[in-house]
Amino acid sequence: MKGIKIIVARVIYAIHWFYLAPLIPFLAGKLNLSLQIVGLIPLSFFLGSGIMQIPSAFLSTRIGLRNTLLLGLFIMSISPLLIPLSSNFIELLIFYLMDGVGASMFFSTGGGILASLNRDSPSLALGLYNASFAVGGLIGLNWYIVFGNYLSFYILSILTFLSLIINVNNSNLKPCWRIIRDNRIVILGISIAGIWGVYYVIGELYPTFAYYYLHLNLIDSSLFTSLLLVSSVIGGSLTFLADRKIKKFNLLIISSLLGSVPSLLLYTKVYLLGIVITGIFNELAISVLYSIIASLQRDANATMGLALVNSLNILIGMNFELLASYSGYYMWIAVNIIGLLLFSLIVLVRQNISI
Repeated sequence: MKGIKIIVARVIYAIHWFYLAPLIPFLAGKLNLSLQIVGLIPLSFFLGSGIMQIPSAFLSTRIGLRNTLLLGLFIMSISPLLIPLSSNFIELLIFYLMDGVGASMFFSTGGGILASLNRDSPSLALGLYNASFAVGGLIGLNWYIVFGNYLSFYILSILTFLSLIINVNNSNLKPCWRIIRDNRIVILGISIAGIWGVYYVIGELYPTFAYYYLHLNLIDSSLFTSLLLVSSVIGGSLTFLADRKIKKFNLLIISSLLGSVPSLLLYTKVYLLGIVITGIFNELAISVLYSIIASLQRDANATMGLALVNSLNILIGMNFELLASYSGYYMWIAVNIIGLLLFSLIVLVRQNISI
């Protein structure tokens, strides 16, 4: 497979999504923040990444995939230096939102470059692209443990800048903007948004759910998130199946259902099995989705579809955390009902996708 430098940068990119969570108590104490508002800190990253996906894709049609990717990594290398310098809550939100903006410039451009480098096996390449995100997530969860408070920010900044340097020699392809108007991509993005949302609700809220409703003694909630991420590595690595004779669309349907419905096992004593099954097949579903987009929009043009789908997944899917919080004990039932209702929209494009 070609594009290992992109995979390395993807791992470092993923650390940015997770590294700040264990540091929130440190930042909350430093800025005297109440527990009621600290949840807005990770939300600021999601907003920056979700809102800027499509503008970043448009930028790539003007300055090229490589230059957009490098700009994103540069912004992401600056953000960790600014966050510990925040003097108030608003500055903290702005600096982490800035990190999300940089992330939006990396995601679809990195995927587009990878798809163009691996035209004969896009599913394997994009599956490993997703699996490497889970690897970075595992590293990010333990970033604070290894490096402590301030050093965590500085080391991440340096590594992100190094990932920029190693990708300077990538080809600077320019995708076509009109590809963004493909209605099939819009419907696919909306239909999978709930499946995406279920995954993040498990990662964010299951430890709290298990403690309050199942009365489990959870010593370290990050262990459950880590199990979810390890399962995701397996799921992403299985995406090579989509390059075989299996119909990609059928694999998407099966993996999407298995990446959501087993979360109902979180009500039972076999909750660990629910986490593993959901983690494996949820990641497989998202990776197969990316593979379908790469097949529908060849080479560099895959950037446009990836940006649109990821934007819809983030902006719709992040509301599932609010839905789950409001639903209390019934959160897994609620997110599955809404997620499957959205997923039913996939029938609208079934006849228009032959792969």
